[in-house]
Amino acid sequence: MTPTSELGRWAVSPLRMLLQPCYFLRSYRIRDFPADLVAGLTTGVILIPQSIAYALIAGLPPEVGLYTAIIAAVVASLWGSSHHLHTGPTNAASLLVLAILAPLVSVSNVSEYVIAAGLLALLVGILRMLLALLRLGFIMNFISDAVMVGFTAGAGVLIMTYQLSGLFGLETEISSEFLSTVRGLARQSAAVHPLSLILGLSTLGLILVLPHLNRKIPSQFLAVLGVSLVIVVFGLERQGVTVIGPMPRGFPPLQMLPLTDLSLIQRLLPGAGAIALLGLIEALTISRSIATESGQYLDNNQEILGQGMANVVAGFLSGYCSSGSFTRSTVNYTAGGRTRMASILSGCVVLAAVLWMGWAIAYLARPVLAGFVIATAISMINFRRAYRIMTTTRSETLIMAVTFFSVFVFPLVYVVGIGITLSLLVYVYKTSRPRVLPMVPTRDFRHLREVTHPHQIQCPQLTILSIEGDLYFGAANHVEHLLRAHLPPADTQNFILLHLQNMVRIDISGVRMLENFVRLMRHNGGDVYFSHVTEIAMRLFRSSGLKKLIGEDHFLDDDAAIGFLFHRILNPKVCIYDCPHRVFQECQNLPKIAIPFQEMLLELDDIPEIPSITIQDLGRRLEAPDPSIDLIDVREQLEWDRGHIPQARHMPYSRFNIHHPTLVMDQEIILVSNTTRRARNVARILHRNGFARIRVTEGGMQAWKESSRITAMSLYQ
Repeated sequence: MTPTSELGRWAVSPLRMLLQPCYFLRSYRIRDFPADLVAGLTTGVILIPQSIAYALIAGLPPEVGLYTAIIAAVVASLWGSSHHLHTGPTNAASLLVLAILAPLVSVSNVSEYVIAAGLLALLVGILRMLLALLRLGFIMNFISDAVMVGFTAGAGVLIMTYQLSGLFGLETEISSEFLSTVRGLARQSAAVHPLSLILGLSTLGLILVLPHLNRKIPSQFLAVLGVSLVIVVFGLERQGVTVIGPMPRGFPPLQMLPLTDLSLIQRLLPGAGAIALLGLIEALTISRSIATESGQYLDNNQEILGQGMANVVAGFLSGYCSSGSFTRSTVNYTAGGRTRMASILSGCVVLAAVLWMGWAIAYLARPVLAGFVIATAISMINFRRAYRIMTTTRSETLIMAVTFFSVFVFPLVYVVGIGITLSLLVYVYKTSRPRVLPMVPTRDFRHLREVTHPHQIQCPQLTILSIEGDLYFGAANHVEHLLRAHLPPADTQNFILLHLQNMVRIDISGVRMLENFVRLMRHNGGDVYFSHVTEIAMRLFRSSGLKKLIGEDHFLDDDAAIGFLFHRILNPKVCIYDCPHRVFQECQNLPKIAIPFQEMLLELDDIPEIPSITIQDLGRRLEAPDPSIDLIDVREQLEWDRGHIPQARHMPYSRFNIHHPTLVMDQEIILVSNTTRRARNVARILHRNGFARIRVTEGGMQAWKESSRITAMSLYQ
């Protein structure tokens, strides 16, 4: 596809998204209407008391909740994607509206408060539409599950606290601050209205108990209807029970929003962003959970557009912020709804109630609505998900706990930002600390496995290390520290094979760290090799010059890396004389010569520093006979026969006896081997057994032979 055609496809896509109602209505099947009608009626009946109760949470008149229920259900369904997601007033959104508007506009000034709520809904809708049309819905992925669980649980507790005044029949000023609300309730605790409390608790009890008798019972509707009938029959409103009262009849009225009040818009924008993101997470989570059961494919950006359109239209038609409701969406699905027409019909049910049943709505009592809201707030606290998080990871538990308690300390609009910030910090912390794991072959030698305990058998010459994670600027220092912790002691493990299969990405900081580590290893007489390098990492190794600097031959074939190192790089004498183990497949047929002090050498945890003597100093001391020196050559017989220092005496490494009678405890013993490895091993054992005057020849016989050629010394035969 050419860039021009790709641009054309991108340009057509937003237009198609905006024309979604046309595609939906044109493809709607009449045979789905009966099922959608039943689901719409069922959901609409529940929507009426919910929309009123949630409006009261937001500090808005009841009719604003009804208007929002009508508009959001219809508009979100026409422009949305999910067959069963029901949009309208929700607990969390209403609480956020109160938290945002209460500090800016007095709740007692009803007209200004309603207009500000409409402007807030408009801003929320515009932000959501921009996210959809620009296909930026991925931003919501940064709100983790732990943040949502903590926030909704905290919001549920807040909502229950705010509804206690209605449950107790108290007249308290609406506040968005938790402590102010608690103090206000405490001051009026003596004024509790017993009858209101009984009605509210009865509603709450019926909603919680009826589903246990039969899950298909519409417990919310029956509880509200039953308790409301008791109020009407016995005239309890005359005994101090507060009811909603007369409701305005008619279609949602158009209201003029203060679009030129830039100061108010600026103060509302942060809160609008929080509601926009939170509501979308809530809506998409609900739609996805139901889609897993219904098998529907969802278009997330189309759903975001529907949520945005619903808020924009609600803002102009005397409504307020809306989002997807889990309760109503579940009812819509279980009632048999097949398409988005069911949600549209539920909005029509609420409109019919506003037009012709306002007299019945007027008898809804505030304690009944409070009990209703408390029941739904309890459902916001997802104990199962919270327990699952707490038993999974400590970091997610911390994020959930901090988000939960932040609800009671900070303004609600900032709580989600706190949770997101903490989530990102935890993520950065984790990615900046990749693990560096020592690896050994499995028993069948087909794969590598992690070394699980420090005494697990490893090769004394070759360490295989796997970098588990990305090697970027934030992780480079940590990985270097771990690699240095695996630096081999002198004369033991001299080579490291870096297994990079699980290192997907690397940046220039990681490349520089590897360069420094390779230089350090080579300075110490060892080297570093690489295997299982990903293509992304290999491209950076080439472009940065690392591969050329280290050497092409140090990047080994994945399956043949160990074989290459074993046959071409490792010292076979170490395998034969010093290593009793058979770690690699190549070791299995290798002869092993038992060393008398092998077990004692393996038990040496603290390796003492053995003094050394240079070839030049040794040569000067040997020019004249020095009986105080016992020069011992620990090489094998074949090496001895090929040439040795005339003053030395032979005690082969493979048969060295630390208790030999010729070894004098107080005499200065100088050990020499081909290089220094075997000499140092013997020196360590002698040191452990009480020999204090021990020295090792630097460079061994190789250095001695080189020095003899340069200085024409005749001390080699």
